[in-house]
Amino acid sequence: MTVLILVLAFFILLMAGLPVVWAMAGGSIAALVFGDLHLPIAWLAQQTIRGADSSTLASIPLFLLAGELMNRGGLTLRIMRIAEHCFGRLRGGLGLVNVATAFVYGGLTGSATADTGTVAKVMIPVMEARGYPRAFAAAVTAASGTLGIIVPPSVILIMYGVLTNTSIGGLFMAGVLPGVMLAATFMITAYLIGLKERFPKSEEPFVLRDLLRDLWGASPALLMPIMVLGSIASGFATATEAASLSVLYALFVGTVVYRQLSWRDLFPAMTESVIITGSVMIIMAVAMPFGWILTFELVPHTVASWIVGIHAGPIATILLVVLVLKVVGFWLDLGPAMIILAPILVPVAKAAGFEPYQIGLIFTMTLGWGLFTPPIGTNIFVVCNVGRVDIGSVSRRLIPFWGATAVAIGLLIAFPGLTQWLPRIMGY
Repeated sequence: MTVLILVLAFFILLMAGLPVVWAMAGGSIAALVFGDLHLPIAWLAQQTIRGADSSTLASIPLFLLAGELMNRGGLTLRIMRIAEHCFGRLRGGLGLVNVATAFVYGGLTGSATADTGTVAKVMIPVMEARGYPRAFAAAVTAASGTLGIIVPPSVILIMYGVLTNTSIGGLFMAGVLPGVMLAATFMITAYLIGLKERFPKSEEPFVLRDLLRDLWGASPALLMPIMVLGSIASGFATATEAASLSVLYALFVGTVVYRQLSWRDLFPAMTESVIITGSVMIIMAVAMPFGWILTFELVPHTVASWIVGIHAGPIATILLVVLVLKVVGFWLDLGPAMIILAPILVPVAKAAGFEPYQIGLIFTMTLGWGLFTPPIGTNIFVVCNVGRVDIGSVSRRLIPFWGATAVAIGLLIAFPGLTQWLPRIMGY
């Protein structure tokens, strides 16, 4: 009865137009008041505070701030120039440049929305000016923006680690190869589209000296992801301590090395980081009582037992999990979907014999698919706003990238080594 009240209240409030976070809070209150939990109302406040009371979550604003500082220090254009040296001479090469820029930038911000918005402001005008359809430029930006949640350090991987008690450092290591693989599938897709539609390519000759010059100029900033992963893998720092180091390093690079970051940039950078952090933390906070009620009522155990009991086999089970994630991802944003579904579906995937890091990356990549899938896809709205293009034309251009993501998820399922090999080498 309590679970029925919780779920009904949640969906009624959601359908009424309330944001997901308040629908979750309202569902928890309804279950507490009208259900048979027999708990005082103060319990709700205590659980909500517990949801945000984690030292690991402190790394989220720090990584976001480091990415903002790097961007305001002029990194994005430097990354784009290096990528153009490598891919600009291919047919439709700016599509590959777009993906490469998002891949590297995603390794600094850890946020899909921040990654998509920043790359869109730079790449969409450049691609359109060079003869690419605006809808294609927006589509490839929306798809490649999801690399920010796969490539470490990732805000969503931090959330997953906290929710499932999985090592953050291990998840960061596990995200490296899948991030490279997903970027490669997006690049191949963009290249094939470029060949088919005869998109332009750069006619300027390749000059190694120019590439080395731009690579040298960007190298101080490009070392930051290596520094973060290295400090965590070596045991020198925890994820939170590594995030603190990344902020100090970003300040040093932006002010001393590049000299493009001024004190006036600090306040807007911190403001942007706080805004994104607030949206993440409030969801984590209200998710604690919501998830506690589901666990107390044995919903995860019941679902896992039911799926295991039908003896569908490991592949059929994980495909069912992916299907649920994808369907929910149509309607819920990434963070709330992760918070609601992880406690329920992770035990199912574990019971089917899949490894913890493999499950984490399958979860993240599948829910990230929803970021560029209508009707809720956040990345679509970002690129449509920046590029001033309608959702319908962008959605049509996104169809090949949906297929590329499905292939990447299939590879994660078929080859556990993609997610297990690097963490195992690093001792996780």
